[in-house]
Amino acid sequence: MTLIELLIFLLLCAGLGFLGHLFSARWGWLLGGIPAAVGLVALMVGSWVSLIRESKHSLRSRPPCQTGKCTARQYVLVEATKEKAIFRCRCGDLYSSEGNTFSSLLPDNSVRPYMVRHPSNVWKPVERV
Repeated sequence: MTLIELLIFLLLCAGLGFLGHLFSARWGWLLGGIPAAVGLVALMVGSWVSLIRESKHSLRSRPPCQTGKCTARQYVLVEATKEKAIFRCRCGDLYSSEGNTFSSLLPDNSVRPYMVRHPSNVWKPVERV
């Protein structure tokens, strides 16, 4: 989580708390406090799901980039879903990690398989046909 994301999260929490206090003082806790509490719970659940999803993809090993200049620790997570993650290496190349396949994302938005992780957790190049 970056500092900007943390500040946005804290601002949303403070805003929901303020609205809950304001509405509950005016209309009672049932009309003011409960909607703010539900919003805060939804915000917290979304934050935890995002944290778990990003940590799941960040902790898995990755092969070095195609140019050989970047190691596994020099990738930056760009986007993550439940099934796959997109990384950018220090060289600027984009890669997609889905299951045991690490693929290169080409400029024309096509995907070219790059490496496959074998059961021994070793990355092997994909055989080109």
